[in-house]
Amino acid sequence: MTFFTFQQGNFLIRLLLAHIISDFVLQTNKMVQNKKWLSGSMLLHIAIVFVSTLVLSGEFIPSLVIALTHWAIDSLKVALQAKYTNKQIELFIADQVLHFLIIAAVWFSYFNLWDKLYSTITIPFTNYHFSLILLAYLWLIYPVGFLIKFATQSIVQNTVKTNSENETKVEHGGKLIGQFERIIILTLVLLQQYEAIGFLITGKSIIRFADHNSNLRSEYVLVGTMMSYAIAIITGVGVSYLTQNPH
Repeated sequence: MTFFTFQQGNFLIRLLLAHIISDFVLQTNKMVQNKKWLSGSMLLHIAIVFVSTLVLSGEFIPSLVIALTHWAIDSLKVALQAKYTNKQIELFIADQVLHFLIIAAVWFSYFNLWDKLYSTITIPFTNYHFSLILLAYLWLIYPVGFLIKFATQSIVQNTVKTNSENETKVEHGGKLIGQFERIIILTLVLLQQYEAIGFLITGKSIIRFADHNSNLRSEYVLVGTMMSYAIAIITGVGVSYLTQNPH
């Protein structure tokens, strides 16, 4: 299934590359701190956005649209940052999502691809392979985490003081680590890179043994880790089989 041509994909890549260069590579901390609606730092940043996009895309109108909308989004972000000082991460994510949506809209408009938008968005829910892979990732990220938590609950009650603030942070960190490691393992299995899974397991083992201040007992870590690895690998093998043999 072809979503776009080589030329269309190349144009989108150049737009995204221009955004990363202008918003991260060429934007200094001083510019970020001094950005306001009509400040010199803001105007310089928008000029960099425009020039970077124009140089990489070679198109004036798309570059101008991206630069002006970038100005509006950044100005809104600055205003909200002053009001919601404890929401910096959320504002950063929202800022980048809006920038990427604008770039996507410019790309769709430039090539008049709006008729393909609906079919593209619904692919994960209508295509067998995409739906199965999406189900596998969501299964490993959410339900499996609760399954492992319930399976190791008795060990936690005997070895960890879960009512302390530090242990709550440790538990949250362990949850995130487990989610990411299952995502990585599933991806490696789907790519048939089984050797890389061994490096992942070895790397985590080294980190765990090196952490002398860990508050989690080795039994709890071992049980949770082995369950996480086993379920991720079995899920990956199952998805690989079903995608190759759907009937």
